[in-house]
Amino acid sequence: MHDSVSEAKARLRGENPMGDKHVERVNEQRRQLGFTQFVVGPEGHNDDTFAWVKEQLRNGEEGRLREIVATRAEESLAVLRRKERARQQVQTPSWLDQTIDEMLSGDEFIYDGQDRSDPKVIAFRILGELYTVNSSGKNAPEFLRQIRRLLPGRSEAEYQNLLGYAKREWMEAYGY
Repeated sequence: MHDSVSEAKARLRGENPMGDKHVERVNEQRRQLGFTQFVVGPEGHNDDTFAWVKEQLRNGEEGRLREIVATRAEESLAVLRRKERARQQVQTPSWLDQTIDEMLSGDEFIYDGQDRSDPKVIAFRILGELYTVNSSGKNAPEFLRQIRRLLPGRSEAEYQNLLGYAKREWMEAYGY
């Protein structure tokens, strides 16, 4: 349900885009509830969960279902918070400056015939690197810091336009 385009394609090929630890945890939860292991791919039929939920509702166990959903939501939020704290500790501004500079000196996110000095190409590449190092999607403030650092002396409207351009290009190219 929440798969990205690439995750959905991986699932269709029978590949699970989830990490091994997550898969183990989910399968353990499924075992505790009496479900079969989750199957990925076109042949995957995981309807035992739906049948169990319907049974719980018929038996008046809506409160139990709400509790399970709330617990899972709390666990997911806690994981996201831990990941974000860890990312922020590692990704200091100077580390990110160096990462962006190294990316710009290479060929990542650049295509034949593109002018490396074109502000739109630079903007697209910066946003691509930020998506790589911070997939949470909250990259606008860091993008603006980087674009101001790399293309100084422009108006705020120009920086905002470059951000909008880069976002549109990534949306079109990769479905972000």
